[in-house]
Amino acid sequence: MPFIPRRSFLASALPGLAMAQSTLPQSNPPRDLVSFSGDGIPFQPAQYAKLLQEILAKGDSVTDRYLEGGAVEKLQDVFAKLLDKEAAIFLPTGTMANHFAVRLLAGDKRRVLVQQESHLYRDENDCAEMLSGLNLVPLAPGRSTFTLPEFSRAVADSSGPPYPMPIGALSIESPVRRQRGEVFDFEEMGKITAFAREKAIGTHLDGARVFLASAYTGISPTQYAALFDTVYVSLYKYFNAPFGAVLAGPKDLIAKIPVLRRQFGGGLLHAWEPAVVATHFLDGFEGRYGRAIRNGNQLMSLLENTGRFQFEKVKSGSNIFGMSVTGAKLETVRERLRVAGIVIGAAPQLQINETLNRRPIEEIAAAFRKALA
Repeated sequence: MPFIPRRSFLASALPGLAMAQSTLPQSNPPRDLVSFSGDGIPFQPAQYAKLLQEILAKGDSVTDRYLEGGAVEKLQDVFAKLLDKEAAIFLPTGTMANHFAVRLLAGDKRRVLVQQESHLYRDENDCAEMLSGLNLVPLAPGRSTFTLPEFSRAVADSSGPPYPMPIGALSIESPVRRQRGEVFDFEEMGKITAFAREKAIGTHLDGARVFLASAYTGISPTQYAALFDTVYVSLYKYFNAPFGAVLAGPKDLIAKIPVLRRQFGGGLLHAWEPAVVATHFLDGFEGRYGRAIRNGNQLMSLLENTGRFQFEKVKSGSNIFGMSVTGAKLETVRERLRVAGIVIGAAPQLQINETLNRRPIEEIAAAFRKALA
C-alpha cells in the first residue's frame, strides 16, 4: 500500500468525515447559535471537521512530528512574542502547564503559595503534591486576591524557626473561575511579585483566561506576563482548540519541559490540529471579543429595561454575569430560548463569548422577551 502523507490524507478525508457525521442522530447547533454557556464557541464534530478543512485550504505547511516543527512551532513562537517571554512550549493540558511551572520554579524548595480557590489547588487532583512532592500552601479562602501583607506573613512563617521550610514558588490564577471570573487586583499583584523577586521566589501566572481578563481590565496579556517568570494560557477555553495549553517563560526553564512532558505522558505524535485552530482564532481575537462585550452590555441593558430580567456583575469580574427572572420560571425561559437557538447553561448566568456576534442584539433580546410570554 503506498504511503500517504498524513496532511494529504486528512484533507481528502475530511469532507467524507463531515458528511458521515451529519447523518448521525444528534442535534447539530445552527451556525447562528448563541450560547451563554462557556467562554468559547461550541462546535459539533462535523462543524469542527469543516473548520479544519477550511484552515487547511490555505495551503500552509502545518504538520509537526512529536510536537516539533509545523503549526506547533509557529504557535509557540507567536505566544512567546505576545507574552514577551524568551520561549514557549505546547502542552496537552493546563494541569501539566501549572504543575511543571511550579515544580521547576520551586526547585529544591518544596513549598508553593497559591490561592485556596485556584484551579491548581482545587481542581488538579493534588498532582503537584503527589507527583512532584510539593506542598501547596493556600491563601485567601473565598477570595480571588490576597494582599502583600498576607503573602509576606506566609513567607515569614514558612522561613522562620524552629524548622524553616522556605517558599520556592508562588502561583496566582487570574481570572479565578471558582470566583465567577473575578480578576486578581493588578496593583496588589505587582507588589506581591516584586516582593517575591526580592526573596528569590519563582512566580507563575495561571493565565488560562488572561486574554479575557485583558478585555475587561484594559491591562494587556503582556503587562500581566511581565510580572511573572512563567505564564500559562489555555488554547481551548476561548481560542476553541480541541485541547492544549501554552507555557511561556525563560529559555532555560522551558528547555527542561520536553523531557517532563514525555515522562508524564504528554509526548503526542502530533498536535497541529489544536495549534492551527488556536492560531486561527487568536488572529483578531481582541477586536472580535471587544465587540462581543459591547453586544453583551447592550443586551443586558435592553433586558433590564423590561423590568423582568436582572443581571449581577461580580466586583472586579470578567465575562460571567448572574441572571434572575421575575414572573416566569427560569426552566421555562431556558427551554423556550433553546428552541430559538439560544443556550443558557445549568447555572442562572450569562457568559459572554463570541457567539454574541452572530445575530443582531435586538433579535436576541426579542427572543428573551418572547420566552417570558
